[in-house]
Amino acid sequence: MGYDVERFVGYVNEGLLCSVCRCVCEDAVMSPCEHVFCRACISAWLSQHATCPEDRTHLTHTQLRPLYRYMRNDLMRLQIRCVFHPHGCDVISSLESSGSHEAECDYSLLTCSNVGCEVQVCRRRLEAHLSVCEFGSRVCLGADKDAHTCISDLRTELQLLRAECVCKVEELRCEMESRLDSQRRHMVQRENLLKNEVEELKAQLSCVMSDVCVLLAAERSRRQELEKAELEKAELLELLKEGQRQATPLHTATPTPAEGPRKAGPRSLTLDCIKRKSKEVTVI
Repeated sequence: MGYDVERFVGYVNEGLLCSVCRCVCEDAVMSPCEHVFCRACISAWLSQHATCPEDRTHLTHTQLRPLYRYMRNDLMRLQIRCVFHPHGCDVISSLESSGSHEAECDYSLLTCSNVGCEVQVCRRRLEAHLSVCEFGSRVCLGADKDAHTCISDLRTELQLLRAECVCKVEELRCEMESRLDSQRRHMVQRENLLKNEVEELKAQLSCVMSDVCVLLAAERSRRQELEKAELEKAELLELLKEGQRQATPLHTATPTPAEGPRKAGPRSLTLDCIKRKSKEVTVI
């Protein structure tokens, strides 16, 4: 498991994040396909798989190698808060020197050295705790039996220890509430952002549906016009055929010279009109 990104100050290159845990790499190694991992994370992954978790190419333990020098330098120069920052340490150091600082940090947690005591306190408070620890060995200095006050002293120390524990629990409670409030605000912001995106998508969908309805209405109107034109064309063709059948006897009868040219009758005029309309419908 790598270093939590929230501990770092400033920009962290995504190329330095572990592809498994998505934290800044700890004891970083690199695959032949140039993906970066924590050594512990990729070892756990390869114990169950034989592929790179990023692009699924074949990968084994023997193919892992150290980071390029420039990547290792960038990683070591990252500025990180002390791991004991929640306990009050405000030191910010480079990742390379963070280990030496945390080993000597006044806010590091140490276990009481008295046998039977499992209390963990900050290094700066260890001496105060040892002076009141109920598991510590003490030599009674009261020579007079009537002046013997060891029990009352122990009770006083126990009350002080309880008060210290109450303060520590209160600090932890405040810290947890602060973290929960921060996460709650983040979730609310994310929810509002998603709601806005959904509303925008709904508006876009509504516009698209309106355009589709308009296009469908136009298509239906065009089809109705085409059907109407086809019907008119069919009717005119029927009239044309009927007119041609009626005009056939007139063409077969040859006029005599004495009769001279005849005037165009109403039937020929009707036939010409039908032909013109038929041509117009055909053009449509």
